[in-house]
Amino acid sequence: MTGPVEWVGWGLVFAGVLVMVVSALAAAARSAVFDRLHLLTVTTSVGAPLIGLGLVLRQGWTAASAMVVVITAVVLATAPVMSAATARLTGQYAGVVEQDSPS
Repeated sequence: MTGPVEWVGWGLVFAGVLVMVVSALAAAARSAVFDRLHLLTVTTSVGAPLIGLGLVLRQGWTAASAMVVVITAVVLATAPVMSAATARLTGQYAGVVEQDSPS
């Protein structure tokens, strides 16, 4: 497959990788764990879907593309929950959030 769809696919893949690299570098520059966690959630909510969509456009609809769509959907569905759980556990450990709240 060659043509504009392939170029758009590559552009989305590179945009997703760029989002992940910039987010990781910004997170590495921060010292507070909540700032780092906030910056790294961008990789799962923006970077991974861009890469997944780009790969599907680049490859066309195949069995591998279906697996990429499923993996991207699982990441999109579980990443916010995991980020919230990690932030809550970190807050409890730091004493910012009470152990048994909300009750």
